[in-house]
Amino acid sequence: MQRRRIHILNGHPAETSLSKLFAERYGTAATKAGHDLRITHLQDLHFDLDFGRSGYTDPKPMEPDLRTVQDGLRWA
Repeated sequence: MQRRRIHILNGHPAETSLSKLFAERYGTAATKAGHDLRITHLQDLHFDLDFGRSGYTDPKPMEPDLRTVQDGLRWA
């Protein structure tokens, strides 16, 4: 078996959800199978949801939590 890097992004905003349960169960199974895992839950991230304030012509800088997610996706 080839070892894989897996990054799970649970995009549900609630602290308890079926999506979170599925993400964590999948992550547990992937780890037990010997894969490398990173998991991110949307409700744990802190960032400004309002992209419209600065728009596309004057974008806001990438916030630290979003940079962490971006790095995780590159890693996978």
